[in-house]
Formats: sequence, structure tokens, C-alpha cells
Amino acid sequence: MSLHETLKEYSKSEMYSFHMPGHKRMLDGCYKIDMTEVEGVDDLHDPDGVIADEQNRLAKLYKVNKAFMLVGGSTVGNLSAIYGTLNENDLILIGRNSHKSVYNGATLRHLRVGYIYSKVDENGIYEASSLKDIKDAVEREGEMPKAVLITSPTYEGYFCEIEKISEYCHKNKIILIVDEAHGAHLGFNQWFPNQTSRYADITITSLHKTLPCLTQTAAMLVSSDKVNITRIREALDIFETSSPSYVLMNSISECLDILENSEDLFRKYVDNLKKFYSFSGQLRNLRVLNESYQKKDMGKLVISTKHTSITGIELARILREKYKIETELSSFSYVLAMTSIMDTKEGFNRLKIALEEIDKSLQKGEIKVPVAKTINPSKKMELWQAKTEPFKEIDLSEAEGKISTTMICLYPPGAPIVVPGEEVTNQAIDVINDALEKGIHVTGLNNGRICVVN
Repeated sequence: MSLHETLKEYSKSEMYSFHMPGHKRMLDGCYKIDMTEVEGVDDLHDPDGVIADEQNRLAKLYKVNKAFMLVGGSTVGNLSAIYGTLNENDLILIGRNSHKSVYNGATLRHLRVGYIYSKVDENGIYEASSLKDIKDAVEREGEMPKAVLITSPTYEGYFCEIEKISEYCHKNKIILIVDEAHGAHLGFNQWFPNQTSRYADITITSLHKTLPCLTQTAAMLVSSDKVNITRIREALDIFETSSPSYVLMNSISECLDILENSEDLFRKYVDNLKKFYSFSGQLRNLRVLNESYQKKDMGKLVISTKHTSITGIELARILREKYKIETELSSFSYVLAMTSIMDTKEGFNRLKIALEEIDKSLQKGEIKVPVAKTINPSKKMELWQAKTEPFKEIDLSEAEGKISTTMICLYPPGAPIVVPGEEVTNQAIDVINDALEKGIHVTGLNNGRICVVN
């Protein structure tokens, strides 16, 4: 019996709750299955019953050795993977486009950090890390790292050369960790090839981002006997809540039910996507980025305004206000529309009609995009060292040449422009100011002020 079925049966029983949570299952809806670790529903931190069975089912679906259900998002997975595989002062190489949780994990573990720099395209989008990018990072550091952590697919859907990177890492006894937060749907249809869990030692994936699962649900997938499972469990005990939500775990259970019988859903999804991309070639001014499905997740619709008269932020506003379509991300010259197996034919048609009408109203133009690779950060100390230094708060305009103790990100996706321990450059200040001026969400500032080493 699955966790979903177990919780449903328990909710129908006459059992009275003299235990947490305080609502006592007396309210309707999800409250009926909101449990604590009582007899019969297992314990996420020490599973030996129905939750253990669900994790085995998760591992079987993704064809890995071991799987862990996560209820704190991929953030918990990234933190635990880093903490559980590395020791203080180890060297880790991370993609510069990594999520802020990766930086936080390196900070908490007191690691030495080197960066993998990928190319940035004309829209300011990071391309996926290549094997050459990783070799270049190793050469800069002058030593082999203990681990490499890359993001694949990227926020916009680009895949790393995961097979080549895996072969290189394993040849050099490097642990390969992949943040696959945006790739939980990969491997369930030939149009969505699995790019990570078969090759990486640890893959962290967010079930909620691209599958029918509640927000905060994720999974850690372990494919290698080089990973010490005991240390991973200990790290999860540190970073994951001691009161894991049974509502979220029930959502994972239901999602697994769907995945086990998802052929028709994926078939319809692929058909909708093919028709959308066929239509998008008719647009005159807007451009939908269209790569091979082996190189990019086609479910991520990247709509470029680079060669038009409006920014991505303006396009997102028009879609929201006029057409009641909310997109995932809007940036300087593009909008990201996320899709999944739960999208409908009607939903795709609404987006087609909206883009067609907007496209006809646009003029040719050129949107200026500050390219992140021109920032050229200068690292002065490690992340964790910067967090222990005395600091002061100053206006961003006064920060050039100062060492930041703050991480400043454009969010989403949450990849940093300024990292603790780095000298703030004039280029970084320009990118941040340009983002603020155009209405892009910037995190890490306090009313335009930044914390720097005193």
C-alpha cells in the first residue's frame, strides 16, 4: 500500500489524535491527512515502513541505487549533498550560475570554492557547463577538486555534456553532483532524455517544478557507491525539518502513481509542444529559442524580445495584464514560460494567440542586455571567511573595490551577481542598477545598501 493510500485509510479510521498537529484532523481538505510520526505511517528520518517503500519506488522509477524524498525543496538536497560528501577546506568547483543554495552549502561546510564559467548568449542566458569549462576551472585552481557541482538542465533548459563530464570526473576520482532541480520529468519520454541521474554520483531534482507535485517536494538520487549513504542521512537530519509534512509526502506518493502510468500524458504533452514550436516559426519579431531536444529541454519556452522594441519585463506585463497569462521569469530580453504534462491544449492555444497578436504590434529594435560574464569577479577570500569578518553597510554606489559579505542575485533564478568574499566591480554595480531600473527582482540589498568588509 502506498503512502497516499495509507494516509487516506488512516483518515477514515476512528483513531482519535492526542498528538500533534494541533488541528487534530478536525478540519477538511488536506488537514485530514496531516499527520505526525505515529504507528503505521513511518518516519522520514528513520524509514522502515511505508516511507521506505516509497523511496524504493522513487529509486526504481529513476533507475538509481538510492533515493530520498525531500520536503524542503532542492535546497535541502543541495545543502545535504555538499555537507555529506565534502569536509572542511576541501576544494569544490561549482558552476557560476549555481543556485544560491549551492553557495550557502559551500559556506556552511567551510569549503574552498572555484568557479566554472560558462558562455553567456546575447540574451544574457548562461549556456550549460561543458567539459572544456570544467577543465579550464581545474587548470585555474591548479589541483583536482574533491567534487564538481553543475546545474543541468539550466533554468532556461540547457543540458550539460553530462556523459563526457561524468567520464572525466570519475577518471579523476571527483564526485559529480548535479543540481537537476528543473529536470524531474526527464527520462519518461524519448523527447525528454535523462541527462543526469544515470551519470552523476548524486542528482538533486525538484519534483514540484516540472511534475504534478506540491511546492517544496524534491528528491535526492544516488547512483554511486562512492557516496557514503550514512553521511548523506546525517546531513539530511541536519538540514531537513524534524517535522516533515505528510501532506507533502502524500503529494510525492500521488506523483509517483502518475509517473508509473504517464505514457499518454507525455504523448499529449509532446504533441502540444511540437505544435507550439511549429507555430512559433511564423513569428516575425518575437523569437522562441528552438534547439535540438538533445541539447535543450523543449518544455522550457524561452521567448526572446532581443530584436524588438520591448523588454522581456514588458512582454511579461502584457501577457499578465491583457491575456491573463503568468510566466515564470522575465528578464532584460526574454520571458520564460514553463510547461509540464499538466498543461492543456487550451493553455497552449491561449499562449499562441497572445504571442501572435503581440508580435504583430511590435517593431524591430535592439534591447541592450548587460552580460554577466563581463563582471570578472576578483575573489579575495572564501565565502565562509567573508561571513565571519566585521562588516558595514554602505550604498551600492560606494561599493566598487570593496569586499562584499552579501550575496546579490537576480531572482529568479537565484544565481548570484555578487558573491561574499569578492571585490565588487563597477560592472556588477551597473548590472544590478540596470536590473532594478527595469523592474527585475534583486535580492541581497537592503534599500539599495550592501554589506562589505569593514
